[in-house]
Amino acid sequence: MNHPDRDTLVRGIGELLLRDIATAGHDLDGYALIADYSDAARRISGFGYRDGQPPVAATPRTEADTIGARLDELREATRLESEAPWTVCVIQLKRAGGRLHADFVYEDASRWRITPDTLDAVAEQARPA
Repeated sequence: MNHPDRDTLVRGIGELLLRDIATAGHDLDGYALIADYSDAARRISGFGYRDGQPPVAATPRTEADTIGARLDELREATRLESEAPWTVCVIQLKRAGGRLHADFVYEDASRWRITPDTLDAVAEQARPA
């Protein structure tokens, strides 16, 4: 099967995130998107960062459906033959230098599980370096 290039998909998601952030009027130094497929349904959470300040909730709104569809494509494009696809993808944007990074978690995605008790810790560990 012919899949779009992984890096192209990640860049496309990054562009959608930047557009969504701009539309929402956020003034951020960094951003992280966590896509969690561990419950058989896609859950997307976004966090915005300013240096020295706590993370703020910034889950995509205007581009949410398109970002979700691109994440589904990315999950399929990065799937290895005869192996389960990744469970969690963390995409990080850093304004300084325009840095974009994606991590794929295939096993033990529990450290990215967002609950009322883990929200602050997960948001902080997703902060772009």
